[in-house]
Amino acid sequence: MIAVVVAVCGAAIPLLFNPTFYFVDDSQSGALGQWYEIGRRVLEGDWSVINPTVWQAGHYLAEGAWGVFSPVLWVIGIGLHAFADGAVYMTIVKLCFFGIAAYGAWLLARTFGVATHWATAVAIAAALSGFTIYMDAASWVNGFMAWALWPLAWALIRRAVFEAKSPLLAFVACASMIGIGYVHGTLALAFTFVATIVEAIGRRHRPTIVRAFAASTVAGLFAVIVHLPGLLISPVTGRATGIGNSGLMTVDLSGLAASATPVGGPEMVFFGTTFPNAPLLYIAWFLPALAFVDWRRLGGALRARISIVIVLGVALFATLLPSDFGPLRFPVRLMPYVSVGVLLVVGVGLSSALAAPLSRRRLWGGLALTAASAYFAFAAAPDRWRGLAVVLVIGLAAIWLVFLLLGGRRRRESVDAQSRNLRPIAAASVLAGITIVMLVPQHFVAKGSPLQDYGSPTAIADYRTQFTEAEGDLLVIGGVDNGRGQPGYWLETLAGNMFYINPAAAQNSYSSVYYPPFQALTCMYYNGSTCSSAYTMLFSEQPTTGLPVVDLLGVSTVQSIKQGIPEADWTAVPDGWHVVEDTTLTRMIVRDEPIDGAGSVAWSSAGTSVSVVDRDEMGVTFRVVDVPSDGGTVALSRIPWPGYAVDGATLTEEPVDTLLLGVQIPGDAAGTTVTVSYWSPGWQVQIAAAVLIVVLLGAWVIVRRLRVRGDRRIDGWIAGARSQAEPGWMASTTRSARAG
Repeated sequence: MIAVVVAVCGAAIPLLFNPTFYFVDDSQSGALGQWYEIGRRVLEGDWSVINPTVWQAGHYLAEGAWGVFSPVLWVIGIGLHAFADGAVYMTIVKLCFFGIAAYGAWLLARTFGVATHWATAVAIAAALSGFTIYMDAASWVNGFMAWALWPLAWALIRRAVFEAKSPLLAFVACASMIGIGYVHGTLALAFTFVATIVEAIGRRHRPTIVRAFAASTVAGLFAVIVHLPGLLISPVTGRATGIGNSGLMTVDLSGLAASATPVGGPEMVFFGTTFPNAPLLYIAWFLPALAFVDWRRLGGALRARISIVIVLGVALFATLLPSDFGPLRFPVRLMPYVSVGVLLVVGVGLSSALAAPLSRRRLWGGLALTAASAYFAFAAAPDRWRGLAVVLVIGLAAIWLVFLLLGGRRRRESVDAQSRNLRPIAAASVLAGITIVMLVPQHFVAKGSPLQDYGSPTAIADYRTQFTEAEGDLLVIGGVDNGRGQPGYWLETLAGNMFYINPAAAQNSYSSVYYPPFQALTCMYYNGSTCSSAYTMLFSEQPTTGLPVVDLLGVSTVQSIKQGIPEADWTAVPDGWHVVEDTTLTRMIVRDEPIDGAGSVAWSSAGTSVSVVDRDEMGVTFRVVDVPSDGGTVALSRIPWPGYAVDGATLTEEPVDTLLLGVQIPGDAAGTTVTVSYWSPGWQVQIAAAVLIVVLLGAWVIVRRLRVRGDRRIDGWIAGARSQAEPGWMASTTRSARAG
């Protein structure tokens, strides 16, 4: 497949300017450790959905992208365990998804009737758009993988609905996309189904309409399985629920006006800074080729393909939303979906609505649009005028060449049929070729993602040598802002999900969910780092239990990153602790007698005594040794996520000391066993959804096979009848001919 090969080669061009282009920010601090842990869990058969050790980051169903329902992530995680270099492996995986995106976009364009050569150009451009390369692929890999599967899922949905193909491949593609756990991707798939249903209804063909609703129902049921638990626990998390606009990564119309220019960068706000100095809103250099399209004919073509208009309209509308829309942030994340929609319009226009003949006026229109896009890019980033000048010259020359190849300035009568057939192919080759050429000045100007580069190690072995003196659960206080400036930090400490690769049982981890009481006691940020006051907070006694936070969390080792903590704090060694490591950058203290880590019993009320019988990630069982006649309370070092159940006691109405899962033990429970277990919230609904998926898919497949067999029998009967009648028919025809 030409589109796949060219797109992958194009995606490799940034590596010539920056070998670790696809290994920055969340790919370093989040995805690498996440993939490693997913691989470990699958290899060891660990299917627990919560992890008490990492506290607020440990509800994997709510966090999303943890592979609980994603064989795609299982394979990726297992594969990482076979590689010595994490950056190389991650780059290979991302290049593979560039290929998947290109193939999916090509197939999708073909289902809309786009000619093969134009579909190839569209697919290459869709895979190499600005936001995809500089943000999703470089850093936000979960969003990248979900988006890369989306065009393929949409194409297979269309084949199942409109061409009566098997629904199994469509379901696998949809489930693979939803299973990534990326909410924006699932929402994009949802409005894709809405658009498909509308198009099916417009065709007024009952079987097509039924298939459209069936496909959306099956995919929707799988979305329930994946996302329902996160939805049910969201009320106890710190995720935003209102609507507001802080300006964080919002899209404006002037930025979109520069979407045909591959150099420059729209101005955006990102956590107190203005960035990106990267072409995040770049779609494709050949968008001005729409000047060569007859818009009246294009309108008619799009009316017959109304789902393109709906998907593009919804994606564009969502991209222009405020920065905070309920729990969803950064509307610019939907820019890749806008890119695909726009490029499908271009592909349909060039295939079905090319103006004939192409006048000089249309040439000037294409050149003017190219220049206007460059102007808006210059207005946002005037310091990049040299790169803008280069791509402007290339773009103007390429538009002129495409104009000539499509028959501009020539009378159609003077062009033979073979030349007319080859010219669109040559023009599409120019579109694809210049798309690759444009990547060179683009990456010469913007050599890397605008997001942070932690400078973290690339070799997996380099993540396993820290914390050799740690005992029990480890908590790191402070954080590394940017290890690139001082790489020595990575010899002693880690950040985000990097801790998963290390053998130590670290409580720091990357979280997108948050739990407010935990944050209040540790002030832990999304990437696992803490504020400077966390050290003193750890050793402060809590009102209900009378124990310090460090005891409630089950921490036996504390590492302090000195640069972010007052010296008076990290030099203080509490009673019962001792120093095991002290360097220029960090200091580590360990309990004289380590305690049980997170997940076990942390405290019992006066007169209550219990002994732990068994514990694992999903629960704990303890025997009640003694309890007052009026009952007692036991606190577990677990966040009270919705979904916990207890046998032999009851859960307390409120968490203990705002943070811990409380168990109320009756006064007559001495000598009995109490079991606390975790069940996915809404698990009954999840099971019902899984059963319905099997039933609906099974029914669809059976009905389709019966119909195909019936059609074959009818065709065979007709063919047999014709073969028997053919001699007589031929004889009568001969007699008639002779008589005539």
